[in-house]
Amino acid sequence: MTTTHNTATAGGAATTTPGRSAEEARRPECRHWIGAEQRHCRKGDGVRRFVTGLRCPAHTPRALQGLPEIPPGPGWPAHRKEAS
Repeated sequence: MTTTHNTATAGGAATTTPGRSAEEARRPECRHWIGAEQRHCRKGDGVRRFVTGLRCPAHTPRALQGLPEIPPGPGWPAHRKEAS
């Protein structure tokens, strides 16, 4: 499947969201949609990647179900270097 629109800007320059600096655009942020407020969460502390996208600790799939997070055990999560 191909797209019918051009996603690049003229001259190949990257675009950023208006009102955000280039550094803020690179910072990971929670993309959970808060329907009552008609906005994304956008918190940047403790953001991790899930199948549903980047989520802060308050909006992980288990947190939204009211369940505690599963503590990391032996294996891949323990050997992964944390981003600073």
